[in-house]
Amino acid sequence: MNFLKRIELWVLLAVILAGLVWVFSSKHADEDEISASGTTTTADAGDAAPLKLHRCVVERDYGNARLDLDVRLHNDQPEKLICQSPKVKLLTAKGREVPSFFLPFDALPEVPAKTTQDVQLRYWVDAADLQGALTLEVNGKTLEVKTVKAFDWESMKNGEKRTFNAGAW
Repeated sequence: MNFLKRIELWVLLAVILAGLVWVFSSKHADEDEISASGTTTTADAGDAAPLKLHRCVVERDYGNARLDLDVRLHNDQPEKLICQSPKVKLLTAKGREVPSFFLPFDALPEVPAKTTQDVQLRYWVDAADLQGALTLEVNGKTLEVKTVKAFDWESMKNGEKRTFNAGAW
């Protein structure tokens, strides 16, 4: 027990304990911003549109592409909204539903009840799907994702990503 007689160890132990107390008792300022930006209350959501498209990212994969949609969704239902068909779907101009893209270990995006939240929706589109309009439908509300103008599929290389603003393609 000679090491307990050394003052350096007692000082080190006191500094470590003081550090632990400070870390667990203080609240970081960014935590408030993160919790506030993740979801908004229904009072804030009443001013904005129930659907808002922030951007679209198309990544070509040979004859298909993954379409990532960054969307702000408002859920006014009393239960959480799980972003999958039939409540959330992407439709072509001909009325065909575009299949969603998912990875086995990724959770489906969800919007808690009575809130507004930004989510990323992923779809697996064919080259033919991008030749006409695309419309996102959420609980009966629609949002135009792509205009009727044909997309130049051949100009993209395999694995290339392109980002489009809402309504710009």
